[in-house]
Amino acid sequence: MESEQEITAAYVGIGNEILSGSIQDANFHYLAQALRELGIRLMRGIVIPDEQEVIRETLDLLRGRFDYIFTSGGLGPTHDDVTVEGVALALGVRVVRHPYLEEKIRDYYGDDLDEASLRMAEIPEGAELLMHGEMSFPILSIENIFLFPGVPQLFRRKFEGIKERFRTRPYHTEELFCRRHESEIAPLLSEALDRFPSIQIGSYPQWDETGHQVKVVVESKERESVERAAAHLRKALE
Repeated sequence: MESEQEITAAYVGIGNEILSGSIQDANFHYLAQALRELGIRLMRGIVIPDEQEVIRETLDLLRGRFDYIFTSGGLGPTHDDVTVEGVALALGVRVVRHPYLEEKIRDYYGDDLDEASLRMAEIPEGAELLMHGEMSFPILSIENIFLFPGVPQLFRRKFEGIKERFRTRPYHTEELFCRRHESEIAPLLSEALDRFPSIQIGSYPQWDETGHQVKVVVESKERESVERAAAHLRKALE
């Protein structure tokens, strides 16, 4: 049986504060789990500084190789929030002020409105505004790039609001635990991969009170292949 073409994604965390160690990037871990549940394989995770040219270089590298690109951070009103400019630079479009976003910002700030706040109404020309439910501020998307805020609570809330648009056939997984050393079972894993070419196998050292030394994870979008490969490995690993 021919293996189904996987949908792939890449993550770009944008922020000097991540690279300096000032904060941890919780969004990457969340997105990796969320995409796997949706049936999408996250293939890259990159953290870059708040620099327009670096954003452009990174998107040039990724956007033609993966189905979806998710960015995190750099969407606020301050001088180092340059994600919109970097995306526009990569796509060769202008940065423009969106009238709907401008209206929302003017209503929100009222008499306290300043020019810095209006920066949050700027988008790469041609970007789509994705709204969902009670979401107060939309997500920007353009081509296969989706722009999310860096604050973890906002990132999660916004992704949860639109995640069903990305859902595809799920992955099927089985876990096996082994008391043998990883080096001992390596030939058995390689043989299983040759026998069942549509599966992927992960081998992870693990020590617990039961004496297990390795956790083996078998996965594929083809349930039958996972079940057959797991049964084969279970017998071989005994």
